[in-house]
Amino acid sequence: MIVGVRRRFAGVLLAAVFTAAIAACSSGVYKPFNPIDERRAIKPASIAVISGSHQDGDVKLAGFVTKQLAERTTFRVLSQEEIGRRAPGYPSTIGLRKREDIKDDDEKVVWFAPSEKAKLDALQARLRVDHLFVLWIPRMTVVTSNNGTTYYVYPAGNMLEYPGGRVVGSTRMGMGSSTSILALFRSKDYYIVDAIELSAEAIVDDVIKVTKSGK
Repeated sequence: MIVGVRRRFAGVLLAAVFTAAIAACSSGVYKPFNPIDERRAIKPASIAVISGSHQDGDVKLAGFVTKQLAERTTFRVLSQEEIGRRAPGYPSTIGLRKREDIKDDDEKVVWFAPSEKAKLDALQARLRVDHLFVLWIPRMTVVTSNNGTTYYVYPAGNMLEYPGGRVVGSTRMGMGSSTSILALFRSKDYYIVDAIELSAEAIVDDVIKVTKSGK
């Protein structure tokens, strides 16, 4: 587990964990970043990491992945602040496909609804980057036992390559962070934020492996 300072989230994020828990069984797929076509190279170039909505979890995951890519890879990474400057109104919602349209064992999911592709193309035209990496956390859970409480997040994502907007990568995974005795001295959202940050590290680990972009 990562140890360090965590900023307090608004209560809405922790509330979202409990409201999402009823529908949040993990598919069992753990693919932090999976190329759609292993034969097609994904070259490190310019990239913008896009929050799939204005929800706190999505925004935080996009921020962590942006930071990790900038620090650890040779991608030319647009900051979240620059995305906001170039695309007023960011982040806006990129709609997900219906749950029933996604197979439980699909390791290469295209997460966004077909009707959202035009929105992504328009965003790329404003940002002028070679790749968009769109990320969501559509599900969160809390599991409590005699051993403590574990907070789980289930990130989803797609990397698109331009020109053309071809989907070249997919993210589907789960990640947890468990409480300890130190929970008494930490903010109420510490472990959810920790699980999101651990997810970002795993995603970028796999991006580096697939794209050979490590510094």
